[in-house]
Amino acid sequence: GYMLNCGLGVVIMVIAAVALLIKQSAVREMLLAVFPGGESLICLLAAAAVCLLCTMNNITAPSGSLEGKNLWLLQAYPVPAKKVLNAKLRLHLILTLIPAAVLLAAVEWVLKPSVGLAVMLPVTVAAFVLWSATFGLFLNLKMPNLSWTSEIVPIKQSMSVMVALFGGWAAIMLLALLYWAVSSFMSPLVFLICIAGLLLAAAALLLRWIWTKGAQIWN
Repeated sequence: GYMLNCGLGVVIMVIAAVALLIKQSAVREMLLAVFPGGESLICLLAAAAVCLLCTMNNITAPSGSLEGKNLWLLQAYPVPAKKVLNAKLRLHLILTLIPAAVLLAAVEWVLKPSVGLAVMLPVTVAAFVLWSATFGLFLNLKMPNLSWTSEIVPIKQSMSVMVALFGGWAAIMLLALLYWAVSSFMSPLVFLICIAGLLLAAAALLLRWIWTKGAQIWN
């Protein structure tokens, strides 16, 4: 149930990569017809689409709650809370970044972006995945549900899962609106550089909170 509801993006991203390679000619023609001369904008839309699929992996959001009444076992082990929380983050990153890398490879094969965009596409997606992983764990530490009787409850009916999912969608929409506001004087490449920096800074702040106050909450 955990992987079906919080790790569906793994399967969907791989399927999307295969479908994109099979239909690459049709996809390229359609995009160039809709956005003639807008190859950079197409790459920007591709980054948003991949990030949207990455939000379907919500692995950290219920990870603490799933310990339930057995949480005391982890707390009793001679393992620092920071190490336990890092393990939850790593699981999210591994299960999201690997299929995202497969999909991005297919995207770049089909779109053939410039060198700058080819570099910034994976960097921006990786920054978004890191932010979403830390954001989900932050929410779960702030809003845990340890009194459940069925594992489906913290997975499907958890406030942290809902906020993490819709928060990821909202972040992508806000970034799209931001680009619309600055597109007259900022190229897609520069925008991706700025957004990657912003996401990494936000992730760093959340990571610092997780390692300090979050670790205290866990204990």
